[in-house]
Amino acid sequence: MADDALDQWEVEYKSGIPVYRQIINQACAAVAAGTFKVGDQLPTIRALSERLHVNPNTVAKAYRELELKGIIVSERGSGSFIQAQPPAPQVKAKKAKLKDLYHRLLADAASSGLTESELLTFIKQKNPSTL
Repeated sequence: MADDALDQWEVEYKSGIPVYRQIINQACAAVAAGTFKVGDQLPTIRALSERLHVNPNTVAKAYRELELKGIIVSERGSGSFIQAQPPAPQVKAKKAKLKDLYHRLLADAASSGLTESELLTFIKQKNPSTL
């Protein structure tokens, strides 16, 4: 697993999304994007907690949920490894999730004094690789 992929992981405390959920989302996104492949080893709980400046219990909770979802497998004494691609969400559920994310993003943007058109212009201009 590339360390530079982990360098892009961030925790946003003001996002309203629990920190453990942010870790899960970033891990699943990295697997879906091909950054992490089956068999790649994740950092230890301690190493990731230090890198993200979060409590080790938070990382442990994220790893447990990833294991329950079948994304990773933890081997005592060896570490945690990517086991499978995250299951593809159903189209209807995916659209509902996108709608929810969009409305939350709009609300957050509005509270910061940004309009919907400013937000959309930014999204259209932004290169995903520079995020």
